Amino acid sequence: MRFAIIGTGGVGGYFGGLLARDGEDVTFIARGEHLAAIRERGLQVESIHGDFTVRDARATDRPEEVGPVDAVLFATKTHQLEAAAEAMKPMIGPRTLIVPLHNGIDSAERTAAVVGPEHVVGGLCYVGSMIAAPGIIRQNSPFRRVIAGELPGSTAAPSGRLQPIVDALAATGVAAEISDDIQAARWSKFAFIAPFSAVGAATRVPAGEMRDLPDTRALLHDAIREVVAVARLSGVNVAADLAEQTIAFFDSLPPHMMASMQRDVLDGRPSELDSMVGVVARMGRQLGAETPVFRALYAALQPQERRSRAAR
Repeated sequence: MRFAIIGTGGVGGYFGGLLARDGEDVTFIARGEHLAAIRERGLQVESIHGDFTVRDARATDRPEEVGPVDAVLFATKTHQLEAAAEAMKPMIGPRTLIVPLHNGIDSAERTAAVVGPEHVVGGLCYVGSMIAAPGIIRQNSPFRRVIAGELPGSTAAPSGRLQPIVDALAATGVAAEISDDIQAARWSKFAFIAPFSAVGAATRVPAGEMRDLPDTRALLHDAIREVVAVARLSGVNVAADLAEQTIAFFDSLPPHMMASMQRDVLDGRPSELDSMVGVVARMGRQLGAETPVFRALYAALQPQERRSRAAR
């Protein structure tokens, strides 16, 4: 298969790197110093599952040079989504399939609005990874999981066109699977990553310290319950004990872990605040759900977000 990675950051660089390491035809879309380093030294991956380097990695900042591919792993930041989706159009052929791996809950729908719903499936991933330096991806979570599935209303067979993509990822050692209810799967992940990002960005401490302080731990639990309530009011068939499952997953995290949005806030970069925190407050208002934690954290984090964007 021909793969393209749109957003060669922690997520795209790691999963794309695994595919390229194992012999798949992969082109990485990257920019600036990161692109220059990949071209000069290859894509280097430092991982608790084993380090490796993709030498002679195919990388460019010009999607139009690539031509149509079979599959796109779409992993930019959500505030870059529409521009990146527009830029990927030269790589989309009649059967190209796009798997969004963003943290936000509406990335597949936003992508479909730009490139056409026939090309887009639902997707999500669980992985702790980041750009450690130009050309270097650091992956530090025991889990590395990708879930994909057809979106509601799709006329495609439940697994047919997704199977080769999932099989290729699974062959690398990733826990890859097809979901027959991708909406429930997406919201289950969002019930973890949105509270973790919001509370982490506000407290500026890693998971272990959040767990150790009773008041902070309670704040995180309240945020998880707010996301679950919004999911249910949206008509999503999430598990009855999703809040408890999510809390247990949070408790299993390595103590040093931080969410990518939190790292962006700490580093003064534009973050995914609107797609991770603001969206819960907005949906809560629309659906009649109480989301006091998300409303407060969104208000508290907006001033820094404005400063970060103005500085760019």
